[in-house]
Amino acid sequence: MPMLVVLVILFALFHFLLFLPTAFAILLAAVSSVFLWLLWKLKWIILGIIGLEAVFGGRDDEV
Repeated sequence: MPMLVVLVILFALFHFLLFLPTAFAILLAAVSSVFLWLLWKLKWIILGIIGLEAVFGGRDDEV
């Protein structure tokens, strides 16, 4: 149910604010929803990579 709300909000943004055609706005909203869902599922992996980068430093932190 929350993903449906996100999908409707994205559709409304694309269709009513950016004046995109309905079919294109639906497609763009669906693709955006899938991308946001994947980011949500991968959040711990992404946070872990960023956290390890902060703890151990990056490659360009050579002094």
